[in-house]
Amino acid sequence: MSSRKEQAIANAIKAMAESEEELRLESNGIGDCGALALAQALNENTSLQTLYIHRNKIGPNGVFALADALMKTSSLQTLALDNNGIGDMGISSLANALAENASLRTLSLYGNRIGDAGANALAAALESNDILQELRYVEATSNNPLRMRHSNMINSLDREYISADILARIESRVKLVKNELDDLKVVALEALKANEKVRWGRAKLMVVGKGAAGKTSTIRTLLNQPFNPDHDSTIGVDLRLMRTRDWRERRTITDADLGEQFAKFKYRQQSNVQRVSNRMPAGMTQLPSSHESSALRRAPMLFDEEEVVKAVSTPLRLQVKNQTAKTDEEVSFTIWDYGGQEVFYALHHLFLTQYGVYVLVFDMREVLGKEHFQDILEKDDLEKLASQEQALETLRFWIDSIHLHAPNAHIALVGTYLDQVPNTAEHEAIEEVLEDRVLSARGVMSAVVLNNEAELNFFPIDNTDRSNLDERVSRLREALTETVASKDFVTDKVPLRWSFCLEQLLSQNEDYLSLEAVQKIAENECYVPKEDVDKMLKYMHELGVLVHLTTGQNDVLRKYVVIRPQWLLKNLSRVICDPKMNHMKKHKKKLLHREKLPRNLRDPLNDWSNRGVASRELLEWLWQGQPIDYLTALMDSMLLACPSPWIGDYEKLDKEGALLVPSLLQPVEEAVKKKVLEHSRREFALAYIEFTVLPKGVFQRFIASLIQSFPALVGVREPGVFSDFASLVFDNVGMILETSGNRVMLYFAKTGHGCLANHVKILKNSLESINLSFMKGNLGPRLFISSNGTGTKDACASVDALVNATGGEVSSLQQGLRLPLASFAPFVESRTMAMRLQNTVTSRPSTKPFQVFMSHAWGKGNAAHEKVMAVADALKARGITYWLDEYDMGSETLISMANGIDQSRVFLVFVTRTYMEKVNKERTELDNCRNEFLYALQRVKPANMIPCVMDSTMMDMSKWEGRFGISWSGAPMYVPMLSAGRSKAEMDKLEKVIRRVLCSQEEATQSQEVATATPAGLSSVEEPNRK
Repeated sequence: MSSRKEQAIANAIKAMAESEEELRLESNGIGDCGALALAQALNENTSLQTLYIHRNKIGPNGVFALADALMKTSSLQTLALDNNGIGDMGISSLANALAENASLRTLSLYGNRIGDAGANALAAALESNDILQELRYVEATSNNPLRMRHSNMINSLDREYISADILARIESRVKLVKNELDDLKVVALEALKANEKVRWGRAKLMVVGKGAAGKTSTIRTLLNQPFNPDHDSTIGVDLRLMRTRDWRERRTITDADLGEQFAKFKYRQQSNVQRVSNRMPAGMTQLPSSHESSALRRAPMLFDEEEVVKAVSTPLRLQVKNQTAKTDEEVSFTIWDYGGQEVFYALHHLFLTQYGVYVLVFDMREVLGKEHFQDILEKDDLEKLASQEQALETLRFWIDSIHLHAPNAHIALVGTYLDQVPNTAEHEAIEEVLEDRVLSARGVMSAVVLNNEAELNFFPIDNTDRSNLDERVSRLREALTETVASKDFVTDKVPLRWSFCLEQLLSQNEDYLSLEAVQKIAENECYVPKEDVDKMLKYMHELGVLVHLTTGQNDVLRKYVVIRPQWLLKNLSRVICDPKMNHMKKHKKKLLHREKLPRNLRDPLNDWSNRGVASRELLEWLWQGQPIDYLTALMDSMLLACPSPWIGDYEKLDKEGALLVPSLLQPVEEAVKKKVLEHSRREFALAYIEFTVLPKGVFQRFIASLIQSFPALVGVREPGVFSDFASLVFDNVGMILETSGNRVMLYFAKTGHGCLANHVKILKNSLESINLSFMKGNLGPRLFISSNGTGTKDACASVDALVNATGGEVSSLQQGLRLPLASFAPFVESRTMAMRLQNTVTSRPSTKPFQVFMSHAWGKGNAAHEKVMAVADALKARGITYWLDEYDMGSETLISMANGIDQSRVFLVFVTRTYMEKVNKERTELDNCRNEFLYALQRVKPANMIPCVMDSTMMDMSKWEGRFGISWSGAPMYVPMLSAGRSKAEMDKLEKVIRRVLCSQEEATQSQEVATATPAGLSSVEEPNRK
């Protein structure tokens, strides 16, 4: 074969092997060059599990390169190398690799003219390999699937060249490993039935930092994988599963905690039997009867004495015995490699958790100051570096975000480019900059993982050099493990059934499963009682090992369990693509040219990339083959998308389907903002909400929340909507919204529509709801009112100051200066009005004045309204407080409704066909029922919404249609109310359901107030064993 052709094959091999899980390259004339390409791909690939390269021309030299890769790969499980002329030299290098490899289960070597020397090396290697289960002869053609000719038999391995005793050694060793693993399957069943509880032993290792700072390369360094200078920036999140025992990536169940836990269980049982046997009087051959010893009766006689001896006679069992004698200190890390692009910051609440440790990666050249490297770096490379202040601002952002979402988590700062910043003096200068300008100001020193050996507050590393992984990396590994090893979420005991169920789910060849399928696996295969499945899923969701959302706006989210969160990020990344760093441009080119975007979607593609508006048709193409209803519901519930507010999109794209993706919005141009605000300050009144910290993405969620809650009442004005600025009309009032530092500024047109206090309150409640739902209530929002349209201290006052006004004067933010209360109109004209602004969204439901909000359509001749009033009277007689428009509606319908919902704990929907039809109206139509229902979905959430059916034609929930029909989460607490409060049985049931929801709210609040180091569900994990 010509060298050019072989190089072309090598390039093709590398491209295929970079992402495939199974690769079939038999009978392709692959030689040394192709084998080298395969070896390089194996070094970089973390997904390839099966490789068929039989009937090629790899030879001894080619197999040397493959053997080196086998020592490092952690994913490859099956390798077919038949008929490649490997010979004794090649098999000897392969044997050395097998002694180190921790993933390969099946190896096929027929037809390689292996003699005693090679076979002897193979036999010796297998003495220390506890993974390989099958060494076999297989036959395959390009047209037929591989089939096993001699099932699990070794004696056909070039028998004519190899001595019988060596063959016997090999066969005995492989059979022994296979038998040991088969034994563990039996033990697994016993452990599951016994409901053994084990240390959870898992944590997340979350690697964050600026894009292109070296996060992915740092992970490869930690895992001792080769440096790859050509990898693309991580988009979204990349996930890897590995163990800290040897810091090598693990992808198979047999390598994870579960197999060891089962093995330990078996050894403990065997040890119990051995101890009992040693205590027996001479001649006694069986345990005492049940009436003689209750203590001995509790020790299960699972294995006889011969089995006990066998259990500690092989390397695998010796390893298990040694592990059992140790304190449980091992931790399984799931490594999360977060994309540094700003567009993904909106996803932080989904994946940043306190159940792990953070590695915050930065470029030491930037923190030291890139001017120090003018004589070292090429001009282009120097220009790519951020300034020192930009680098520090990025570190501040990540520390703030981590502290916001995971206040109890630890952070290890890791500085890259040690090869260019090698000196101790430079490291000490970097440490001083970090402490003075980042860490001290944020009060997070106690969270920083210290580099005690180097006496630094960060860990300097070189990701480019693998020839000598020095103590620096070892210290970092040890520090990360020690940080989480003693955490409660690692050490707490959980049912072994749960761990087994997790592995069973991960072993499915699916990215997601229906909840029904998960329940069947849990109950039928893992012995998890039906009543514990939801508890188990909630626990695993909070720890981040899977995704199961139960608080979304409809039942679609609850119906699916995402087994591989990477699938979720991969699909979201097809829609949420960063317009910066050239990602959007690359993504569009890929869609147009490589994925062959249909012609009719080219204009919608431009709408999506330029304005952030995605048509339903485009989403269906981007997510083809995926559960689009689940993905759109997820984006909707996370405020990552909302209906497009432009009427033109409604008419041009597709009516209910066009979505605005706020994360795609660009910042407003400074000149445009300046022009609008100069005009606004003359004709607009100003209020603003100040936050302790204002993370990126909150403003975009704010826009999505308003449009979702009031789709028919929010419109866009020129110059439009941006990532940090919006010109809107809300309920007949013009508004300008913008971010300024840690503030969201709210400008309202002075149009003579009366007091604006209620408009401000709705906006304030929307931001506070975002704070509670996505930021764990840590943003600390406070509302301030301006007396003259400016945000200066001498012109503004807090709401508390307005409430405490005396003599018609208010204390301003400028100490010693008081302002007339009347100057704060049109927001506040009295202390009473100020008190209305003081009421806030709260995480404690018990502080809300109304227990239920009663939503209904009045019906023909007010018939339905009269029935609801009768129910209200019956509830009042039972001591339940309510909000009802008959008594509580003010002069402004929208504002009164929003206030009522925000002050109520439970939302009662009195279901009639008319009500459903009103909720299902198109978004351009105004309707109070629709507004109430959509606002309640945002504020109250479906779990706190109770359908009370007053129409006999609506008794069958499966026939509820449209938006109304899909908006109920899980199995809602359905209450028939056909008698309209006259039936004692119906009222008893309604009261019972209401009080059940109120009680669950209080329990949830109390559990949130408990130290957040323990995930929900752990408190009940220690229940007595169920047999």
